[in-house]
Amino acid sequence: MLKHTTCLCLLTVMMAMTPGRLASQSVERLQVRADSLLREWRRANALADMVDSLNHARAGGTDTISVGALRIVTIPSPARLREAAARAWPVIDSLYGSEARQLEQRPYLIAPYDPDTTSPKPTLRGATQVPWDKDVASLAMMLLMNVPIGRPDSALQNWLGGPVAPIVHPVQARAAVYVQLVTAPSQPARNCFLGVMNDCRTALTLGQSPDPVDQWHPSAAERRALVSRSFAEYFSYSDHGARKPALQSCRAGSDSACTELLRSLPAGVLPRPLTYDARAALVHVALRLGGREAYHRLVATPGTPIADRLAAAAGVSVDSVVALWRSEILTARPAPVTVPPWGPWAALGWTAVFAVCALRSSRWRVS
Repeated sequence: MLKHTTCLCLLTVMMAMTPGRLASQSVERLQVRADSLLREWRRANALADMVDSLNHARAGGTDTISVGALRIVTIPSPARLREAAARAWPVIDSLYGSEARQLEQRPYLIAPYDPDTTSPKPTLRGATQVPWDKDVASLAMMLLMNVPIGRPDSALQNWLGGPVAPIVHPVQARAAVYVQLVTAPSQPARNCFLGVMNDCRTALTLGQSPDPVDQWHPSAAERRALVSRSFAEYFSYSDHGARKPALQSCRAGSDSACTELLRSLPAGVLPRPLTYDARAALVHVALRLGGREAYHRLVATPGTPIADRLAAAAGVSVDSVVALWRSEILTARPAPVTVPPWGPWAALGWTAVFAVCALRSSRWRVS
C-alpha cells in the first residue's frame, strides 16, 4: 500500500511540471530534482520492505536492540549484537551527527544462525545472515560497513567514488594515502606532497575542468605510461582494432596520440590522481571540523560544487580543509622498516646455504 501511495505522489509531482516550467529550468536543476525524486522513491521502497519484513517476522518472534539511535531487529540468539552495537554507535554518531537519528526509523535487520547445524537458516526478509558465534569486533565492523543511512546524491557519490562511510582504522588509512602521494603516477599528487596547494585540489579532483586528461595527467611521460600500462589491451582490441595505429604512435613517442586515446575513454574510466581513500579522508576532516550538523550540510545542497559543499560542511574555507588534510596525511608517514645489525649477516648466510644446496643438486653435477 505504501509503495502505491508513494508512486501516486511521485506521478502527481511529475505531472505538475508544465512544459513552460520545464523550459525555464536549467539542466542542472532538473538533474537535482530527478535525483531527489529517485532518492525519495528508494526510501519509500526501503521503508515498505522493512514494514513487510517486520510484519512477517512477528509471527516467529523478534528482538529489538537499541543503543543510542541505532536499532537492530533480530531473531533471538546468543549472538553478541548488543556489544557490537555499543562499539559501533559512537563511531556512527561522530560521523553522521544529527543525521544518525535516521537509524531510529531504519533499523538493521540481522538473522543469526547456528553454524554447527544443517537445519534451515532462519528467515527474515531483507536481513543479513551471520553465524551467531561471530566475534564482537567482526559484528561491529559489519554494522559500520552497512550503516542504513540514506545514500547521498549521485554527484557526491560520483566524486567520492563510493558512500560516505566510517573509517575504522584512520591512522592506517592516512598512512596509505601518504604512500599514494609519494608513489602516484601523477604530477599533481607529487606536487601536493611537496606543498603546492593548488595541485592538492587538483589531485583531489575538487576543480571542474573541461579536460581532465590535461589537468590530472599533465606530463607527456605519464600520459604515455598510462596508455601503455593500463589501457594497452583495451586500445588494441576495442573497435575491432581501429585504435591500434594510434596506440603504436603513442608508444613511439607521439603525445598527441596518447592524449587523444585517453580522451576517447568512456566517462568515469580515466584514473584520478588519488583514490577513494584520499577523498574519504578529506570528507572526514570536513565533518570533524563542522560538528554535529556537518553531514547534514554536506548532503543538503546536491546541486552545489563539491568544494563549496565541503566548505559548508566544515564551516571554513575549502583551502583550510585541504591544508589540514595534507598536514594529517604527512603526519601519518609510515614508520620505516629497520633492519637489525645482524640482518645483513643472516641474509648472507642464507644465500650461502641456498648456493650450497643448488651446487649439490644433480642438475649441476657433471656426469
